[in-house]
Amino acid sequence: MKFSSYLRSRTTRGWTPSRLGPNEARILFDAVLASGAALATATFLRFFAAPADAPGLTVLLFPILFVAGNAVFGLYGYLKLAPGLHKSLALVGAAALTAMLVWLIGMSGAAITLWLLLTVPTAVIARLLLGLPYSRKAPLNALAVTRHGPVLVIGGAGYIGSLTVERLLARGHRVRVLDRMMYGSESLSPFIKNPNFELIEGDVTDISKLAEGMRHASAVIHLAGLVGDPACAVDPDFTRHENIIATRMAKEVAKSLGVHRFIFASSCSVYGASDNEMREGDDLNPVSLYAQTKIDSEGELLFSVPDDFFVTVLRFATVFGHSNRPRFDLVANLFSAQAMVNGVITVIGADQWRPFVHVRDLARAIVMVLEARPETVQSQIFNVGDTRLNMTIGRLGELVQRVASPYRDVQVQVQETVQDRRNYRVSFDKIRTVLGFQAETLLEDGVREMVEALQHGTYGDFRNPIYSNVATTRAALQDFYESSDLYAPRRAAS
Repeated sequence: MKFSSYLRSRTTRGWTPSRLGPNEARILFDAVLASGAALATATFLRFFAAPADAPGLTVLLFPILFVAGNAVFGLYGYLKLAPGLHKSLALVGAAALTAMLVWLIGMSGAAITLWLLLTVPTAVIARLLLGLPYSRKAPLNALAVTRHGPVLVIGGAGYIGSLTVERLLARGHRVRVLDRMMYGSESLSPFIKNPNFELIEGDVTDISKLAEGMRHASAVIHLAGLVGDPACAVDPDFTRHENIIATRMAKEVAKSLGVHRFIFASSCSVYGASDNEMREGDDLNPVSLYAQTKIDSEGELLFSVPDDFFVTVLRFATVFGHSNRPRFDLVANLFSAQAMVNGVITVIGADQWRPFVHVRDLARAIVMVLEARPETVQSQIFNVGDTRLNMTIGRLGELVQRVASPYRDVQVQVQETVQDRRNYRVSFDKIRTVLGFQAETLLEDGVREMVEALQHGTYGDFRNPIYSNVATTRAALQDFYESSDLYAPRRAAS
């Protein structure tokens, strides 16, 4: 992440001690300790030693070199999870390196010795004491899990989740799904008799169901929540509850039950409107409540994360293609249905750019992150898609028209009135270079798959509310207010 982006995100979450990340706390502790020892050394020698022994302003080198030495010896990197004894040896090495460097520039032996006596014992004792809870963690935590438990997929019955479950099972993972079945359970019916599959029906904000789902789990893939700008605009309170509060609860329960891996589904919608090709460290520009809730959820997950809790955020491109739980409120799928059923594709915002990714490729990317070395994906953000699938909405309409033309005549109508302000192209270089991910299904093949399924009558009426997140959100809203005391009752938006 660029330093400017880091500084902005750091400022956003505040500067209080409780908002420090693990490495930030380590660096601050070491810097304050070394600075305090240096100040005490300079003060003592000024009043009780010969003037030649007083270090003067060169005393400022102690904290700078000590922190730099700790970084060189890996205390803020590969030794973060090492035993306290290993960290202590690294601290001693960093202190010795600091002492040697300041001695070479002419600092007195008295100053160096006093600083070492004030700094090293305190730093070593602190690391040893902090290491005690980790060395005794297993016997103290009766609910601690092994790293070989099932993978919990929150929202596993959904459009992306059902194919993620399918791929996980195919790769030999044990899978547990927590889903409140807003869209029914048909998408999971092929797995019900699989001995490696378990289904828990319930909401992620039901603490008892959440704890049941995470007990003995090795990893969490969080795909639940309200998806898409129109669905999230139905009711802001409901959206924040389902997207932000649910994420916070999932994180805290996972940490408390010893789950070590947490993969979160975010969205490239966080980039909003931009003329540049957006990368993970670029400025975010949300233009919808949906995008803002994703940004807030990312913040909940990525800051103040323990070293043994491996969080990865995946910003999905716009999804398309066939799934066990189909959707037709996604632009490529909607255009395919309009072409085959109505013979007319309605394009709104023809010049707007979007990144696309097939739902099977998305499931493949999720499992790829799960199976990657934890250190490779810890606290990382990946855009998930393929640069070859960046396309304008207008070109997408023309592509669907071309693919559907062997089956019927299709017209493309372009409307100038644009309510959706999103316009963004996205770079997927990071996930390609770090994990080797590239899309296997390009837009034309994915659209052809949808067109042929529609031709064979696979879906019935694509306008059925079951295929729309907006319609099912409205249906769920009344139940939410009737069963929740968190917010005042209200009617769903008309």
